[in-house]
Amino acid sequence: MPGGIRVLAILLASWSFCGSACAEILLSRYDVSLDGLHIGDAVLRTSLEAKHYKVAVSADVGMLLASTQIQSEASGARAGSKLTPQHFQITLSGGDQGSVEVNFGDSSAAAGNGARLRGVFDPLSALLATSLKPASPSHHPCSGMLPIFTGRERFDLNLKPKAPAGAQPGHAFVICEATAGTPQPGGGGRPPLDWEIVFQKVSKPHFWLVERVSMSTPKGVVTIDRAETSISGS
Repeated sequence: MPGGIRVLAILLASWSFCGSACAEILLSRYDVSLDGLHIGDAVLRTSLEAKHYKVAVSADVGMLLASTQIQSEASGARAGSKLTPQHFQITLSGGDQGSVEVNFGDSSAAAGNGARLRGVFDPLSALLATSLKPASPSHHPCSGMLPIFTGRERFDLNLKPKAPAGAQPGHAFVICEATAGTPQPGGGGRPPLDWEIVFQKVSKPHFWLVERVSMSTPKGVVTIDRAETSISGS
């Protein structure tokens, strides 16, 4: 069994024994490349229950002797395709160190952050909200604006279709341009300004899988390509 498939199988088995509350679980493995050179792997796990959701990312990326491990998780309430974030955290170790945690439902935290926590998504919840859009020509994922708070900065991520525009009947893929404006006052830096995201729709569950993410960085073009996906409980 190839190494990537073995890892995916072990992770899926370890996350499958959570009882009937786990309605649907999507587990995807991604290859991370820099200018075509493989530099790491990432695993994205999405758990969808009737009234709750959880998204987790684990990644290990790097070059030569320097590497960074990323662990991130978001959870919240769900009502159909409407998501209400409750908790978000991300931890970096290895070459880069750092940790951020946001409790959206904490009234004291909300008071401290003012308007920054009001009506916004963390990055993982924003990704899931996009993936849950109905798979129809008028409701493709490349539309609208997502207000995002990373725990350090607040900005608006704008999504629009890239030619060919939109999702047409029978088309399984759609390409989005994702651009972000300058962070609002109180932010600690500048977010990525220009990404390309390719989504693939699956019918059960009704979901847009992230097929590829491409972004320009000072070190080159980083691409994140989906290698394999397992879907259980649907």
